[in-house]
Amino acid sequence: MICSPPKSHDCIVLSNKRLSENSIYLTRLHCPDIAQNSSSGQFVNIKVSNELSPLLRRPFSICKVDKAEGWFEVLWQIVGRGTTLMAGYKVDDVINIIGPLGHGFHIKSGIESAILVGGGLGIAPLPFLCQDILEKSSANIAVYVGVRTKADLAMAELFNDFDINIIQCTEDGSAGIQGYVTKPLIEKLASKSSVPPVLFSCGPEVFLKRMVDISSEFDVEGQISVESVMGCGFGICVGCPVEVQDYAEGERKYKLTCIDGPVFDSREVLLVG
Repeated sequence: MICSPPKSHDCIVLSNKRLSENSIYLTRLHCPDIAQNSSSGQFVNIKVSNELSPLLRRPFSICKVDKAEGWFEVLWQIVGRGTTLMAGYKVDDVINIIGPLGHGFHIKSGIESAILVGGGLGIAPLPFLCQDILEKSSANIAVYVGVRTKADLAMAELFNDFDINIIQCTEDGSAGIQGYVTKPLIEKLASKSSVPPVLFSCGPEVFLKRMVDISSEFDVEGQISVESVMGCGFGICVGCPVEVQDYAEGERKYKLTCIDGPVFDSREVLLVG
């Protein structure tokens, strides 16, 4: 299915904060329409410059929203020319943005336990998800944050507004638990709590493949947010295919990350890890 182009918005920059020495930024933008109509797991496509280069927009998960005040935030890191230009955004700059886009996380009514796991910048959609779950349920929430080094843990501060348990891991052992975030997660799942959790995760493909395997190993429901380069964001360029398999019938086919995802049931996505 190819969707018609969604509405574009001229959004006003409210703040553009550098969170860490590793050039991780949090940008807050005023746009009541996006703030009020988005759900956790959706994304926006940002026209980073008014010039012809870079030509393509850049996709970013919606990190947090305030529907009453009409703003939303995106979390990102400088990796190339587009994000280098974004680092120069100033308060009151006007940025053209398409969104909200895609299908987000599915939060079942009556959910009792949720574990949110972010690998690196995969943390980006999880604060909004946490906010969504708490607004719709009384679920017990734990957040597992896995990053390379202590400086990256600045991203974990995005969960400070919530009264939840946060487990922090660094690969180099400079803070929190040393090693991959999947280690304490597996220990938690192996303890066999009385209420099976739903696993929500986002991160690079190799990390998501591990999360798919963990969901299967412990027979728990999982949803993963797939990271992908998207040219248009609404199905026209067909540049973000992901292979899926019907977990009931076994049929394989391709879906588009931008319109069928970016969130998928962990049982259906076929990842290489």
